[in-house]
Amino acid sequence: MSKKNRRQKRKGFQLKHAAVIVGGLLILAAAILMFRGNINGGGGDIVGGTPAVVADQNVIDYGDLKDGTVKTFAIKVTNTGTGTLRFSGEPYIEVVQGCCPPTLTAGSMSLNPGQSTTITSSQFMMHPGMDGKHDFAIHIKTNDPTQPDLVVHVFSNWSE
Repeated sequence: MSKKNRRQKRKGFQLKHAAVIVGGLLILAAAILMFRGNINGGGGDIVGGTPAVVADQNVIDYGDLKDGTVKTFAIKVTNTGTGTLRFSGEPYIEVVQGCCPPTLTAGSMSLNPGQSTTITSSQFMMHPGMDGKHDFAIHIKTNDPTQPDLVVHVFSNWSE
């Protein structure tokens, strides 16, 4: 085989290797981008849109309850906007009236348009000495520009 033929074969071999390496790097880059998107809630942030927070209920009213009755509640929160909705912090309870609020647990702290999460309470009940009306204001603070502090009230009236 002549030197010219060997050089042409070597060049073809080098070009094939370069193409395989470039292809592999492109696949790796695509995999990294997809993985990052899954960490951020399935596709990454929606840039340029406006988030909008909506709760499935603005008032939870248990009415009259007997002491010792165990209760819990769940609030479904949905991003109905066009941008990524971010919670500014964990939802919290303000005791407007009464005492002894439950603790809250939130699912995701970041929602892309159309996504939802649930805020759930721990079990709670009242006993003698804690009777009377209770009003717990659940604060859901987000980056929604029109409603940065969504409040859901939980009412109850406990008696023996």
